[in-house]
Amino acid sequence: MIYHLALAADWSQAQAGGGEYRVSSIGHLLSDVGFIHCSFENQLRRVADAYYRGRTDVVLLSIDESKLTSPVREENTEGGTELYPHIYGPMNADAVVSVRPLAPNPDGTLAIEL
Repeated sequence: MIYHLALAADWSQAQAGGGEYRVSSIGHLLSDVGFIHCSFENQLRRVADAYYRGRTDVVLLSIDESKLTSPVREENTEGGTELYPHIYGPMNADAVVSVRPLAPNPDGTLAIEL
């Protein structure tokens, strides 16, 4: 299982528009970056704290890699040693096995429960 933190409006738009999700990360499209940023379970907290802190419009997409129609590569595009999963192409909505809204805690961190 891999995970993607998405804005609820972006996910809703993908579902309404035919089921292909094309957002790489906040403010960046797949066409801008070349892939969709994802995380493994142990990376979610760090990504959420760095980019989504205090937001009230975030959903956690749980993705079954075996159902994806686009390839996934584990890599670090920032030059570090930790590998992150990246989806190289649009994400088909039927690969998403669960969608959970994430509420912020009082300190702004997101309440992530798998």
